[in-house]
Amino acid sequence: MRLFFALEAEPATALELANWRDTRLVADGRPVPPANFHITLAFIGELSHAKVDRLADAVDTRLEDSPHKAGSLSLDSPGYWSKAGIYWLGPAQWPQDLGDLARKLRGLATGAGARKDNNPFRPHVTLFRRCERPPAAPITPPAIGWHYGHFSLMESVQGKGGVSYRAVTGWGLS
Repeated sequence: MRLFFALEAEPATALELANWRDTRLVADGRPVPPANFHITLAFIGELSHAKVDRLADAVDTRLEDSPHKAGSLSLDSPGYWSKAGIYWLGPAQWPQDLGDLARKLRGLATGAGARKDNNPFRPHVTLFRRCERPPAAPITPPAIGWHYGHFSLMESVQGKGGVSYRAVTGWGLS
């Protein structure tokens, strides 16, 4: 199972993001389907079913001991990662509690057998993949609200139509 922790987009938010992208940006990359919009909190990679169960139990325990808050973000800062060919949209600022949650989830994933991820946490939604160059800056700056009250352990599933994501389990935030 190829896994990651994520904040899933509410359907209305996914549609708003797709509409903004499709009417304000022109890119040479492949647009990400709105059903795949999410904010990754921690990448896990491949884990066996037994390790997934242990990881879920560890998250349950950690959240009981140290709950995290629901919140919101303003997706207002586009960005481009040339090495990966990814054009994304993220918040200029985010709650410290969200960064703390991401760090805790990364630690729990590493403890369950995932490869350690040393990349800094940068919440974002991937809009295009396989871009050879960044799209021109949008004329109208975005300001799309993203509210979150839960996060999920997601599985990446490869199918004939491409990659899709499936929630394996989830947790509420206070």
